[in-house]
Amino acid sequence: MIRSFSFLCLLSCLLAARDGFAATDTLPSPCMQKAEKLLDEVLGFMQKTYYRKNEVSWPELATKAHEQLRSAGSCEDAYSSISWCFKQLNERHSFVMPADKVARYIGDEDADAPPNLAQLVGEIRGEWLQDSIGYLTIPWVQTEDSLICQRIADSLQTVIARLDSRGISRWIIDLRKNSGGNMWPMLTGLGPLLGDGIYGYFVGSNERVPLSYRDGSAIQGRHVRCRVSHTGYRTLHNHPAIVVLTGRRTVSAGETVALAFRGMEQAYLIGEPTAGLTTANATYSLSDKSMLVLSVCQEADRTGRICEGSIQPDRVIAANSPNAGEDAARTAAINWLMTK
Repeated sequence: MIRSFSFLCLLSCLLAARDGFAATDTLPSPCMQKAEKLLDEVLGFMQKTYYRKNEVSWPELATKAHEQLRSAGSCEDAYSSISWCFKQLNERHSFVMPADKVARYIGDEDADAPPNLAQLVGEIRGEWLQDSIGYLTIPWVQTEDSLICQRIADSLQTVIARLDSRGISRWIIDLRKNSGGNMWPMLTGLGPLLGDGIYGYFVGSNERVPLSYRDGSAIQGRHVRCRVSHTGYRTLHNHPAIVVLTGRRTVSAGETVALAFRGMEQAYLIGEPTAGLTTANATYSLSDKSMLVLSVCQEADRTGRICEGSIQPDRVIAANSPNAGEDAARTAAINWLMTK
């Protein structure tokens, strides 16, 4: 569940262009070999684990993809054959992450040049509003670094605890600028509001894997995916009223977080429909150190209802124009919570 990046050009092709290879109708052989290897790797992973794999004629797709590759005029064009495959399948949520972005995402960059956290994590903001209402923004997270993810989860639970100490019984969770990434620190941080238990499922052709929160940990099936560094916080109110704000910029992992609250007692979604990237992704390392991010299953809410495309809020409110003064969705959220 990661935002899409541009494809990585092969270094050998760039060097070849610099050194003055004669223009031809075909790619230089070393470049072609590497590009074909990468294409075959991607097609192999897709054929095994793509969530709609049984709907695809793989021999036909592979043949046409290789034809695209052989007619390419450069290595950059050659790598677009992978993107072409996704377009043929109308697949919007799968892509290849370039090697430099992979290093940043998995926390494998040069230790002498630590990453700028502002490039990895969005803003966390908590506010106390009138009449015991707490307002919380949930950040996008573009890293799998376990220590950073734990810090994010810790920070979210600390903000919740600070607001909760003021007698908060009603909450607004704002996901309108959450562009996705790694959902696990988001869900771990929101654990005190989700409560212990199952909040969703990954649904494949032969299995339904529960997603849950318990004692400070977000869990996929039986595997802990992220946990706070301390005992998980528990709110003073066991069943708080919650409004989740959504919009067109609520994407991928941000949509999974919204889905975690759908079907929850006293939870209500307000805003615009989400981006519609509501499948679960798995990652696969490729030979050039890039990474395939591939949709491998669908997602369902806590009631077991599978989400198809955009999440539709309970109440649709169009986004304000940039010059508008009042936040209509936030105002509607406050008004709804005042009745609870």
